[in-house]
Amino acid sequence: VIKQISEYKNKIEEFFDLLILWYRDVLYFKSTENVNNLIFKDEVYDIKKQAAKKSYSGIETILKNLEKTKVRLNANVNFDLSIELLLLTMKEN
Repeated sequence: VIKQISEYKNKIEEFFDLLILWYRDVLYFKSTENVNNLIFKDEVYDIKKQAAKKSYSGIETILKNLEKTKVRLNANVNFDLSIELLLLTMKEN
């Protein structure tokens, strides 16, 4: 997966922004169970599944880690290691 992500190394900021929006939708649905204000309305089924699996603290941890990874990459930390840490955090939560 890391090798696939590294193909988009130049556009990684956009990738992180999309992930942040995705988890925003998961968090929004988990707290309100309302699908009207979702950004990814066509992905409601997957959002419902993620909301059922993830806890509030897990989603918060993922969002914080996404921001932390953005900072790490801007500070020139190893790309593969940063992405690996992010993916492990996402998997754990």
